[in-house]
Amino acid sequence: MPTFHPLCSDHAVISSARARIHGTATPGTSVTVTLAGVSVLTTTGNDGRWLAEFPALPPGGPHTLSARDASGEVIATDILLGEVWLGSGQSNMEYNLSQTKETEADIAASHETLLRVFMVVKASHSAGPLTTLSGRWQVSNPREAGTLSAVAYYFGRKMVAETGLPFGIIVSAWGGSSIAPWLPEATLHTRPEYAAFVAELAQIRATAIPADQYKQYEDPGIAAHAANWSSPDLNDADWTLLNVPGQWQDEGWGFNGAVWYRRTVEIPADWVGHDLELYLGIVDDFDRTFVNGTQVGAMGIETPNWWSTPRYHTVPAALVTSATLHLAVRVFDIWGGGGIMGNVTLRPVGQPDAKPVALSGRWRAKAELELPRRFPGGPALAPSVLWNAMIAPLLGTSFNGILWYQGESDTERARLYQRLLTDLINTWRDAFDAPELPFGIVQLANYMARKTSPSEDSWAALREAQRRVALHVPACGLATVIDAGEADDIHPRYKRTVGERLALWALHQAYGYTALPYSGPQPAELWPDADGLRIRFTHATGLRVRGDGLRGFQLLTTDGTWHWADTATIANDTVFVQATVAPEPVAVRYAWQSNPETTLENAAGLPASPFHLSL
Repeated sequence: MPTFHPLCSDHAVISSARARIHGTATPGTSVTVTLAGVSVLTTTGNDGRWLAEFPALPPGGPHTLSARDASGEVIATDILLGEVWLGSGQSNMEYNLSQTKETEADIAASHETLLRVFMVVKASHSAGPLTTLSGRWQVSNPREAGTLSAVAYYFGRKMVAETGLPFGIIVSAWGGSSIAPWLPEATLHTRPEYAAFVAELAQIRATAIPADQYKQYEDPGIAAHAANWSSPDLNDADWTLLNVPGQWQDEGWGFNGAVWYRRTVEIPADWVGHDLELYLGIVDDFDRTFVNGTQVGAMGIETPNWWSTPRYHTVPAALVTSATLHLAVRVFDIWGGGGIMGNVTLRPVGQPDAKPVALSGRWRAKAELELPRRFPGGPALAPSVLWNAMIAPLLGTSFNGILWYQGESDTERARLYQRLLTDLINTWRDAFDAPELPFGIVQLANYMARKTSPSEDSWAALREAQRRVALHVPACGLATVIDAGEADDIHPRYKRTVGERLALWALHQAYGYTALPYSGPQPAELWPDADGLRIRFTHATGLRVRGDGLRGFQLLTTDGTWHWADTATIANDTVFVQATVAPEPVAVRYAWQSNPETTLENAAGLPASPFHLSL
C-alpha cells in the first residue's frame, strides 16, 4: 500500500501553485493520487519512491488527499492548498513561542486554522542525503502554539492576516549550527576556500564512534547516586540555579545527558484534593516528571515527534494533600540544546477559568549524567550533515519562499560568509527547482556590550556580508533587526519584530504589496562633499533621527584609522558626515559594532542597516 511523505500528512499545507505530492510504494507500480477532485497517475521508481505533480489548484480547503495502488489506499485529511515557506538556520529560528517574552496573550489568541507549522525533528547524517524525516503538522491554536517556532508563527500570522491565504511554514533548524552543515558536500568541493570543510568531514567520518558502539537514543535510566533526587525531603540547597524555560548549554553546561530540575511551589488552598495539570511545554529531549516523589508523567523515544510535543502531565488528587508541592523533572538530552522549554504552569483540571500558577524562573538543577560526544564538536557542526538529514528529505516539496536566520556561529569567518551564503541560496534554489525562489535573510541582531571606540568587529562584518548578499543576489531580502536584540542574550526573546519584518519583505517581494514599506534605509551611493562624505539612501522616505541625535558613523582616513564622525545631518534622502580629525575621509561605516546605537530610520520606523562603504 502507498505511504505519504511526512510533509503530505494530516493538516498539511500544499502549494496551490505547484502541488507536488510524494511518497513510497512497491517499485514499478502505478499510483493514483487525488487532491481537490483532481487525480494524477504516477509510477513508482526502482527506489520505491513516487512523485505526483498537479496543475495549479485554487487555494483553500480543507481537502482529503488520497493515494491508491493495486494493494490499497492511504488517506490524509484536513489538507489546505496555499503558500508553503521553509524556515531554516540556528537557534533563533528554532526558538518557540513558549521560550520568548510576553507571548502569553498571543498564545491564548492563536486560533488560526489557516496557519500550520511543521517542526522538523533534529537529525544529522554524515554518510549522504536521506529521503525522509520526522515531524508533524501542527495547526495554530493555544494548545500547540507554544511549541511553534516564534519567528515562523509571527511571520505566518501576518501573512495570513494580510493575504487571507493558508500558510504552512516548515521549520528545519538546529541551534548552534554554522552554515557549512547546511551545504551539500558536492558544493563544498567546488571552491578551494572550502577545503577545510571537506577535510573536516573526512576526519569526522574517520573518527566517529560506530553506531553499534554508541546507542544514540538509549537512556540508561536513573543512576544509583540520583535515586532519591525526586524526593521532597532531599536537601538541594547546594544545587545550581538554571532558567526555565531555557537550555542549560546557554548557561555554560556544555554537554548532553541527564539533568534534574527541582522546584517547590505553593498552590491555592482550594486546589488541595483536586487533580491538577502540570504543563511543561516541550522538553528537549525526554522527561520523567515527579510530584512529591511520585512519577506523574514521562515522555521518551516511544512517542512520535517527542522533540516538538508539549507535556501535559496530570497530578492525581491523591498527591495534592497540602498547599505545598515538590516538583522534580529529570531531562534526558540527546543532541543540541537541552532543558525545559515551556513557560511551566500548574492549574486545576476542569476549571478553565482558574488562574494558573506560573513556574517560569530559576529552578534548582544538578547533572546526573554527561554523554560522550558521537562527533568531535557535535553533529550540528559537521559540514553537510544537516543538508543530508534535514534539507535533502524536503526535496520534491514546492516552496513559495525561504526564511534564513543564521550567522551567529559564523562570525569568525565573516569574510567567507558572503560566498557561503550565496552558494547556499543558489544550491537550494537549484535543488528545489525554483531558480527565483524568494529568500529572506535575517540580519544579526545587536548583542554584547557596547564599545566606546571605533574598532574592527566580527559581528558587524557578518552583518555586512548578509547585506551584500541581499543586495546582489536576485529575489533576496534583508530583515534588519539591529534594534531588536539584547546585550546579554544571544537569543533575543522578542521575535515578533523579526517575523513581522520578514513578512513585510515577503508581502512586497512575492505578493504584490509594492506600496508597502518593507525595509529600513539602505546605503546606495557615496561621494565626497566639502571635507566630509555624503551618503544617499534608498528606502529613505521620511529619513529621520531615532532618539536624541544622529550617531554611530565612523570615518576612515588614509592612514587606516577610524574616527567617530562629530557631525551627521540629514538632507532629504542623504546623510552628510564629517569629522574634524578626518578632513579627507575615504570610507564610512555605520552601526559598526556588535551592539551599536540605532539612530537612523525612515518614516515607517524601520531602522537603517549597518553598513561599510568606500569611495
